[in-house]
Amino acid sequence: MSRRKPNPVIVADIRQAEGALAEIATIDRKVGEIEAQMNEAIDAAKARASQKSAPLLARRKELEDGVATFATLNKTEMFKDRKSLDLGFGTIGFRLSTQIVQMSKITKDMTLERLRQFGISEGIRIKEDVNKEAMQGWPDERLEMVGLKRRTTDAFYIEINREEVADTAA
Repeated sequence: MSRRKPNPVIVADIRQAEGALAEIATIDRKVGEIEAQMNEAIDAAKARASQKSAPLLARRKELEDGVATFATLNKTEMFKDRKSLDLGFGTIGFRLSTQIVQMSKITKDMTLERLRQFGISEGIRIKEDVNKEAMQGWPDERLEMVGLKRRTTDAFYIEINREEVADTAA
């Protein structure tokens, strides 16, 4: 594979800059059309795949439910000394899992209030983070006091007027 060196574009005046922006706008429009076609093709392929796989997934669910019912009905004999059973094409079994759940008629807010009331703070999740958006209006001295500083950058940007491109392309 050969490597191509980019050809730098030299813009010498406003007219050339305007021409470059017009070409960028045209490129953006064409890339947008290509991406829209790609997304349509992907959506159509996903829909076809979903339609083709739906009966298979439904049958899989039926078989899975049947095996689960069989295992549950025969749990005492099949799993008396073990938690799983290796079969030719896979393993079936039961796993103990423990979860912490709300008691009936007790809301999450009631639990939080009780945790605060009893001083059990390790049961409360608190995510702290520096809120730089709130600090935008702070004076520089206040920022320095907390170990921050304001940095200003002059970044070049290009904004393409997409309506103009659409009108001239039509």
